[in-house]
Amino acid sequence: MNPGRTAATEDLLTWSGELMTRRQSRSQWGVAFAGSGGYLPGRGITNDDLLARTGLATTSQWVREHTGIEQRHYADAGQATSDLAAEAVRRALADSGVDILEVSRILLCTTTGDWTSPAAANRVQYLLGGQCPVLDIQTACASWIFGLDLGARMIVSGLDNVVVVGADVKSRFLRRGDFRLGPVMADGAGAVLLSAYDGPDGLQQLELYSDGSKTANLITPAGGSALPASAETVAADLHTVQLGVPGGVIKEHAVFAMARLTEQVCAQQGITPAEVDWIVPHQANGAIVTALVRELDLPAERFVNTIAHSGNTVAATLPYAYDFAARSGRFRPGDRIVLTTAGAGYSAGAALYVVPGA
Repeated sequence: MNPGRTAATEDLLTWSGELMTRRQSRSQWGVAFAGSGGYLPGRGITNDDLLARTGLATTSQWVREHTGIEQRHYADAGQATSDLAAEAVRRALADSGVDILEVSRILLCTTTGDWTSPAAANRVQYLLGGQCPVLDIQTACASWIFGLDLGARMIVSGLDNVVVVGADVKSRFLRRGDFRLGPVMADGAGAVLLSAYDGPDGLQQLELYSDGSKTANLITPAGGSALPASAETVAADLHTVQLGVPGGVIKEHAVFAMARLTEQVCAQQGITPAEVDWIVPHQANGAIVTALVRELDLPAERFVNTIAHSGNTVAATLPYAYDFAARSGRFRPGDRIVLTTAGAGYSAGAALYVVPGA
């Protein structure tokens, strides 16, 4: 083993080599992003605000220097994940000019559904006045890229318009006093409308990765069938996000997976990451984004970075960051964009997208 790599990294490297030799995945899917929308609830919570509210034993400067975050947003008391998701979808539909009754499916990607059952996507449909079938998708921070894969396949199968929305209210699942995750996790939503497209651009490649051996590395232990809610689980604070390994291990896994997957989707199109115009990475924290910049050896200016004002909105980070950049006028027809993410589970994914219209 290379002394600079952990066993976990070697596992990923082995998988990466296997992926390079297997049959290439679908190319030029015939799917385009017809519209996008993002939503951050309430007012921005600055680091000073956060420390005053939570009593975290740290400083505003420490939070900024170690996470890259200056503010984050929390949902109001009367807002659930479905409320945030519905607002992001409204904005995506307005951006596309497509009516909700023209939507064939709504895929809600989230780790914080309104209830354990039924799917929060049902309430999103209700709030929007839709009539199409809906479902929830949960693969932690990678939920949206897995939803993109499923949604694109639905378009390929013959559907016209599929909404893939990522939304989370993670602020309600944090341990009081947790200075590692407390300043990082936030609430928000982002949505993209997928539509059938007959041009050469649009979605080009998409790769996913899962490794169930790392399930306990980052986990909310209680509330499911493995450990049902009880007075004991509440007292033990087991309904909050918890690290099962040092944060450095999480960072290493995330950076390595996002970098290798970025290289994979590029290689399958006969290009290198250096030929990509924009990288939209999972906004986990500033340190992970900075490490990914170094790992890919690309200019930092090519990376869409919203972490300073949004925090880590979990399943919403990719669609929110994509929408933020699109509305800022950064993307031009013909631009190559890689969206890449990694999350608990262990799950990761990347997609190569070319902006139509060149």
